[in-house]
Amino acid sequence: MSHWIVHVVPGCLVLSVCLAASGCTEPNSEEGRLRVSLSPLFYSEIQQPSGLRALQGSTVCFDLAEFDAGSVTVHGAEECYDMAIAGVPFKDGGCVILDGPSGVQVDYTPSAVCLEEEWEVLPDRFRVEVVPVDGLRARLEWHMELKAERFAERLSSRPADRIPAADEPLRLVPGVTVGFPINVIDGAGERVAWDLAQGRVLAATDGGPGQALTPIEDTETIWPMRVGPGETRTITLEVAGAVLPVATVVATPVEQAASLEIVAAFAGTPFGARAIVRDGEGKVMIGAPVTWSLVEGELAFERFNDSAPPEYTSIEDNCAPPPTVPESRRAVLRAQLGALSDELEIEWAAKPPEEKSDAPFEPDPACQKGTGRAEDDGLGDRGCGCASGAGDAGLAGLASLMLLAGRRRRRAQ
Repeated sequence: MSHWIVHVVPGCLVLSVCLAASGCTEPNSEEGRLRVSLSPLFYSEIQQPSGLRALQGSTVCFDLAEFDAGSVTVHGAEECYDMAIAGVPFKDGGCVILDGPSGVQVDYTPSAVCLEEEWEVLPDRFRVEVVPVDGLRARLEWHMELKAERFAERLSSRPADRIPAADEPLRLVPGVTVGFPINVIDGAGERVAWDLAQGRVLAATDGGPGQALTPIEDTETIWPMRVGPGETRTITLEVAGAVLPVATVVATPVEQAASLEIVAAFAGTPFGARAIVRDGEGKVMIGAPVTWSLVEGELAFERFNDSAPPEYTSIEDNCAPPPTVPESRRAVLRAQLGALSDELEIEWAAKPPEEKSDAPFEPDPACQKGTGRAEDDGLGDRGCGCASGAGDAGLAGLASLMLLAGRRRRRAQ
């Protein structure tokens, strides 16, 4: 059984690595013990829960990626389960075409193969329902904000427009490429899974013919949004014989930016931030070349990935040695865009590591130190507030790798 990979490290570490990649989800079976991949079926970058609904005519392939065996997470051990659909044996990785009105359920029954292991191999199942292609539409999925909402222990603030309304255009700085998944939505606003192999995403510029888009490199579900100066692009999804409007992308020059607001997310310690940029009408813009720095403190700053908007940054407390006893730490984040700037003071409780190491501490290469504030910081009398995060960084907390924003020098609690 040497081909099995067993993770005994804290789940939060596994999840933090997982979230850096596209398409990674939590355990998603009916009982929450299995993580089943459904490619080429796509439901959401956030989750693919048992019981999800899918477009009729789609293909779904059930691939058992890992299962929770109590104290360990086991990968590549599909031999531990016998699988069946309606009592008929089913091979892991096998595919089903959802060509009828009824759904499909895969039953996972513990096999005799893993009885000698000291693992909890428990029965589970995964269901997919079927819906017809009627009354559907599509929209961009703001997956970074949704991951923060779902997994972060807390955000420093929650601006109502951090996820723009579905009917709002995507106001994108020309020449900048950002990536979004695409959801199919029914009349009630609920997601419906669609077949990536059957669908085509098209972009039409200024009313011209639609050109097929290709997912961003090394992803299957993140689609590039880009617009040239003065252009408007219309994004549509063709799937299952239907043409579904997705979004209108409007070129919004960076010169239209009128305000900045930082929001930080915490997973025990700070884990990321976004500078929300708004134009003169208070509408959120995406793709502005925000510069991140520290006024006080020491943190590591890195962009999440090449498809993330530049106003997003990961921030990690990897610059000072971990404490031997819990201690309070603080920093002042600064986001700048031309003459616009905002600062946010954050506080958190740094805790000793769960496992001691004899290796000498090495700071993250991406560490920055506070540079202090210029004599005139441009903040005037806008006041101050504070953002703090406390508690252990558990599985849910670390998933907050994808994050959000705020404005002015404040102290967030």
